[in-house]
Amino acid sequence: MKRPTIRDVAAHAGVSHQTVSRVINGNGLVATETRQRVLQAIQELDYVPSALARGLSSDRTHTLGMVGVDVSDYFFAQAVAGAEAEARKHGLFLVIGSIEAAADGDERGYLRLMLERRVDGLVLARPVFGPDMSPLLASLAERLPLVVIAARLHVPGVDTVEVDNRRGGLDATTFLIEQGHRVIATITGPLAWPHARDRLASYRVALRRAGLRADPALVERCGDWGPESGRAAAARLLQAKSSFTAIFAQSDLLALGAITELRARGLRVPEDVSVMGYDDIPVASFVDPPLTTIRQPMRQVGARAVTILLDKIAGVRSLATSRPGRHLLRADLLVRQSTAPPR
Repeated sequence: MKRPTIRDVAAHAGVSHQTVSRVINGNGLVATETRQRVLQAIQELDYVPSALARGLSSDRTHTLGMVGVDVSDYFFAQAVAGAEAEARKHGLFLVIGSIEAAADGDERGYLRLMLERRVDGLVLARPVFGPDMSPLLASLAERLPLVVIAARLHVPGVDTVEVDNRRGGLDATTFLIEQGHRVIATITGPLAWPHARDRLASYRVALRRAGLRADPALVERCGDWGPESGRAAAARLLQAKSSFTAIFAQSDLLALGAITELRARGLRVPEDVSVMGYDDIPVASFVDPPLTTIRQPMRQVGARAVTILLDKIAGVRSLATSRPGRHLLRADLLVRQSTAPPR
């Protein structure tokens, strides 16, 4: 069955196709009776306007783009969910692209595709950008509103949205200190990530504020955020025979790996060693013991990115200018049963 066209709607309503176009695009220069007739024809014919045609006539496609590393990643998926919900509230569609971190040119190809699709604004979600990306992002920001989430950039015209990891790391370590722990180990994620460096720096700040020594031997660095790395890091800490009573792991998966190794060595959590995570992944409250952790508000991060995009789009339309900013969202401490005062 042939799909109805704008000219079919015009013939059905007894008006010109230009009048139908004005109704579709919200042009006010149409009489109320005529507008109602056109809308009724659209409904009766089940006509769906072409987004591309609407974009050509109004210079907007009512579409936003979002590109990130690995759409199957829980945190990227949460950011996408928040962005999509916020976009939908404003009558916009979200086009999502997932790139391979190791695929050379994959990201540039997706950015070019988003430009070809004429998205009204773009969100980029990745923790680390190479130095060669800054000129590309600056050039991209001159062509359309652009927001980056989860990364730290200083690129003209590019706003960033991220979680306040310094505050999160400070809250995590301070909580353990307030529980009475005086020798606290930490297991970091990849220190190429600004988030990992922030959490490590605030761990040291919390110890210093409490008058405690930040012992380098109590810091184990991992090349990824997974449970196997957490288990190996805990094994290294135990082999060093450090007398720690708590571990602050920079991800929940690292924490779960550490708990597995502690139990394999005959240690109880939290009776012998308290373990603090970071992220609040879905299983964190269901493991044994339920994990004390820092919740990252990734849905709010995605929603905030879209809100900023809409403000930037409105600013472009009204020729207003605003300085790009860094927007930080608070991560919350969730106290569960994997931490307790030391014996």
